[in-house]
Amino acid sequence: MRALRGLMGPLLAVAVLVLQPAGSLELQCQVPLIAHGRLRPVHNFTSGGAAMVECDAGYVPAGTGTVRCLSSGRWQPRVPACVPGRCPSPPALSYADRSPQREFLVGSTVTYFCRNGYTMIPEVSPTITCLKNFTWSSIPTLCQMVQCPNPTISHGQEINVKDAKYTFGRQAAFQCDPGYVLWGSRRAQCGSDGTWSPPVPFCDKVCDPPPQITSGQHTASRSDLFPYGYEVKYSCAAGLSLIGDESIYCTSTDGENLGWSGSAPECRVVRCPRPDVEHGRMAPPRHTFPYGVSVRFSCDEGFVLRGDAETWCAANSTWQPPLPSCVPVQCPEPQVVNGRLKNARDSKTRYPANTTVTFECLHGYHFSGGGPAAFGDTGTATCLADGKWTPLPKCKKQGEADICEEVGDIKAAFECGVPMEEVRTLLEVQKLFLEIQKLKVELGLSNKVIL
Repeated sequence: MRALRGLMGPLLAVAVLVLQPAGSLELQCQVPLIAHGRLRPVHNFTSGGAAMVECDAGYVPAGTGTVRCLSSGRWQPRVPACVPGRCPSPPALSYADRSPQREFLVGSTVTYFCRNGYTMIPEVSPTITCLKNFTWSSIPTLCQMVQCPNPTISHGQEINVKDAKYTFGRQAAFQCDPGYVLWGSRRAQCGSDGTWSPPVPFCDKVCDPPPQITSGQHTASRSDLFPYGYEVKYSCAAGLSLIGDESIYCTSTDGENLGWSGSAPECRVVRCPRPDVEHGRMAPPRHTFPYGVSVRFSCDEGFVLRGDAETWCAANSTWQPPLPSCVPVQCPEPQVVNGRLKNARDSKTRYPANTTVTFECLHGYHFSGGGPAAFGDTGTATCLADGKWTPLPKCKKQGEADICEEVGDIKAAFECGVPMEEVRTLLEVQKLFLEIQKLKVELGLSNKVIL
């Protein structure tokens, strides 16, 4: 605008003298240059003359739009001009709002967006433009209500249907056909994004009612439906035992159809005989032994358990696994290095508890500690109740008595708190033992001299 005024100023300042017939002089206004416009009519203007400002499309005259030539040779208003035109406020569209703006000049645009629960109609532009004739470009209906897909479910239907339109906010309720069970929510609502919330449920097959049993009952009621995974538990009348699985459940037998996981149990009177084991003890102690009860066994001292320690009463009134037995404890054949059984007829592979055997050392050997008979020509060992022998005697070569071993026995006696009287006796015995060994050595030397 300032540039326009700078351009027009010199032109407007020029006054043309016009010679009148009466011989008087009259000033004439110069025709101005108007950006995006012109004066109408176009001719020379003398003082007092008037003209209209005509603007190009999209522009309007600034001010009143009429200019007058003054006697001074200037225009009033001084600078006629054309300025960009404006459109009125954009039209209101149903279910839509527009971008916030206050100026609507020619060429400007306005964009609309749909309100919550509505969506734009495909292939319709949300933008309008202010045209040069100061009107808005046409725009058809832009927004339509959001619609959800038809909520159909297999083996079921919608109930309380009011109309066939599933627009935003519409609620739907569902139920399944007989023999089917509903999985999910019974009600759903069409959301602003065109989806059902919660999701549309589905109807699944159910199992037939569970079988009844004689003298027993199950946990299901007559009004129950039995969908996949439903579990039914059985129980028997007092005094009867449940034979079979306590519970069955609805499952898929072929990937499509549903059926029960197994046959129903039975209610029967089942008792097992008293489980007596000779030389054995039962725990816990009982007087009756119905189906399913279990007991454990242990043996008396001197006997060992052969078989399973625990057994239970089976449906056929027998104990499973079979009852164990308690057999006498036996010791393995005793072995003495450089020794043997004194009576060869006593040689066996197994010996019952409390059996005592007698040993003798081979020629050139004698007994030395470790067994009940530490001195002399014989030694004994007894089979204990735990299947082990008492300490076996030891046979050592004559003349090689281990004095250190005897001293060790005396030291151990002191450390173990043996009474002093017994220690004295032990020392006397050891002294006697050494005298005997010395005498044997001397006799052996004498025999060699004689030979």
